[in-house]
Amino acid sequence: MTQGNEMVDEKDKTTAAASNEANVVTMPIARTKEAEPAAPKPAAPAIIEQTEAAPAPEPAIEAVAPANKSRRKARIFGLGVLVALGALIAWYPLSDHYAPYATGASITANVTQIAPRVAGPIQHVLIADNAEVTAGQPLFQIDDTTFKMDVAQAQAQLDQALNSVTAGVAAIPAAEAKLSQAKVALITAEQDLDRATQLHEKGLMPIARFTPIEANYQTAGLNVAAATAELERVKLSASTADGNNPNLRAAQAALDRAQFALVNTTIVAPADGYVSNLSLAEGQFVAAGTPAMTFINPATQMVIADLRENQLLNVRAGDRAIVIFEAAPGQQFEATVESIAWGINSGRTSVNGLAQSSNDTRWFPPARKVPVRVTINDMSALPPNVRLGSEASVLILPDEGFVPTLARGLLRVSSLLSGFN
Repeated sequence: MTQGNEMVDEKDKTTAAASNEANVVTMPIARTKEAEPAAPKPAAPAIIEQTEAAPAPEPAIEAVAPANKSRRKARIFGLGVLVALGALIAWYPLSDHYAPYATGASITANVTQIAPRVAGPIQHVLIADNAEVTAGQPLFQIDDTTFKMDVAQAQAQLDQALNSVTAGVAAIPAAEAKLSQAKVALITAEQDLDRATQLHEKGLMPIARFTPIEANYQTAGLNVAAATAELERVKLSASTADGNNPNLRAAQAALDRAQFALVNTTIVAPADGYVSNLSLAEGQFVAAGTPAMTFINPATQMVIADLRENQLLNVRAGDRAIVIFEAAPGQQFEATVESIAWGINSGRTSVNGLAQSSNDTRWFPPARKVPVRVTINDMSALPPNVRLGSEASVLILPDEGFVPTLARGLLRVSSLLSGFN
């Protein structure tokens, strides 16, 4: 029984081994590199049928290529960043020398505070605030009642002076007659003195009679001098043609002053321009010399830009410039450098008569800027919304070349972008 059982078990094992071999599935093994010799393994108790392995695939070249492309793109991008950074660093000094550019500029003009020459209550306000006016246009009027009275009084004084002159003219013939009489009396006294002198020298006339004759001659001479002076005085007071009469000059000056004050009761615009900051009402009293409104003369408009000192190396008066405004996107206006300020306030102070040193401890102190006046060539080309104080940017082109051309292109782009602010 025992031997029969062992034979049955051996047969079952052989059958199970054959069944296991039939169920074995062989898997191909992909190798990317030469496999190292493995250590020998102990033989399995069952016999396994060896199958032929699949051929190994080629190395994964497609996976390496995208990595190389990414590195190449990163290298190109980094090189582009360095080039752009270098171009910006080079552009900064080149533009300062050959195409100075300044932002934060503003348009300015001559602003006049209009004040009356005479004092009085406002009778009429003839314009509105922010109105456009022409030269000589009436702006407001002061009550002229008292000024008309002053003119009438001055005219009366002049008439009185003229009457006095007329009376003096009538007195000229009388003064001339008196002078003629004095001259005749002098001639008679001179003849009497000659005869008396001859008689007195011959001893025929005593001294008592000779002395009165001599005194009469001297009196006649004095009368002639007095008559001559009187005639000159009358003629001087009666002189009107040459204006040498002081009374007439004084009276005429008083009349002119009164008429001047009367005319200035109506305040007019000094030139073509605009009125702003009007704060007048009828009945309001204004004093002479007190500003009543602001007048802006557009003919004097200009742009003032602050440029750093190192930007002014090549800038001269008369250089070409281009101006853009925030209020006029996309538009460029030709301009000319009018002048450069000769000095700015350095900020240095003095204490007890001695100069005080600067206490600035910053590593990079701010650059000092010098005002530059730029005049727009055609002021009529400015749009209406460009007003006094409008923000502007200024590009100065001392010479032609690549840098000025590029700067002008960048300015055009900046002008277009200003419309999105």
